[in-house]
Amino acid sequence: MAKNIYSRTLYFLTERKLKSPTIQHIEQHMENAIATIAPNELLLALHQYKHRILVIDFQEYSQLQAVINKLPIADKTFETIVFNVSHRLTTDELLAFGHLKGLFYQDATIDNLVKGCEAIINGENWLPRKVTSQLLFHYRHVVDTHTTPATVDLTTRELQILRCLMSGSSNIQIADDMFISEFTVKSHLQKIFKKLSVKNRVQAAAWAKQHMHPYC
Repeated sequence: MAKNIYSRTLYFLTERKLKSPTIQHIEQHMENAIATIAPNELLLALHQYKHRILVIDFQEYSQLQAVINKLPIADKTFETIVFNVSHRLTTDELLAFGHLKGLFYQDATIDNLVKGCEAIINGENWLPRKVTSQLLFHYRHVVDTHTTPATVDLTTRELQILRCLMSGSSNIQIADDMFISEFTVKSHLQKIFKKLSVKNRVQAAAWAKQHMHPYC
């Protein structure tokens, strides 16, 4: 595969010297070497790794997490790919990976991993639809925190729930989308009603449509 003008290359982030079998298989199929890089190397020479894409084994993440928290990953200095993911991640877990370009679950085939990595090197994203939806959901509400009238002190979570009300979501759907219980949704709704001085979800949704950006 030809290199692009930005020399975007993959680096396997690990504290071990050996590459995992999955990384070795990806190398063989892509016919491109994937260098290993330790977290402390990134700290010592950040400027040398521009356009480098960090590949992270999710099963090693718990060991790396303490060190990763000190790295400029969360502020999106690096693009990241996470593979070997065992379960659906919460939005906060996804955000911890910074500029997340690709996510692969444990059942991903080598062919799928290779196609995804090649697409990412060429500037594309390779994220499951549900992950993309989670991130879009989050960033839309980040915008809302800057557009809601200052006289109403709504939390980020309350703004998210208001957005769901605007789209007609039920309490069960809201709970599922936000990884919280239906009881917690009801509790948030009562607080929202009080802050907005409204009596029900219909009135709350009407308020949201008037004061919040009409994203789909």
